[in-house]
Amino acid sequence: MADEHLHDHDHDDEIIVLEDENGQEHQFVLGEVLTVDEKDYAVLLPIDEEMEEGVIFRIDGEDGDQMVLAEIDDDEEWQRVVDAYNDDLFDDSEDDEA
Repeated sequence: MADEHLHDHDHDDEIIVLEDENGQEHQFVLGEVLTVDEKDYAVLLPIDEEMEEGVIFRIDGEDGDQMVLAEIDDDEEWQRVVDAYNDDLFDDSEDDEA
């Protein structure tokens, strides 16, 4: 996926279109925003059948009414975010069972 993406985040179910390294477009919705080490991360969930997994981008501020998304290049940062996301999923599943 490209290094930087813009999308308008006024609507909860707005479709976000990202282009992969082959130039193919994929559609996502914003699943949630995580905060890890005082930085925000967008968890994007696929809505097209070609993508099986969601993606996570760091939110690098805003440009007007659009969120600026950037890839996470640092392996340690990536692992911290994935761990936080998995912890959040585990906590949600426990809440559902209660």
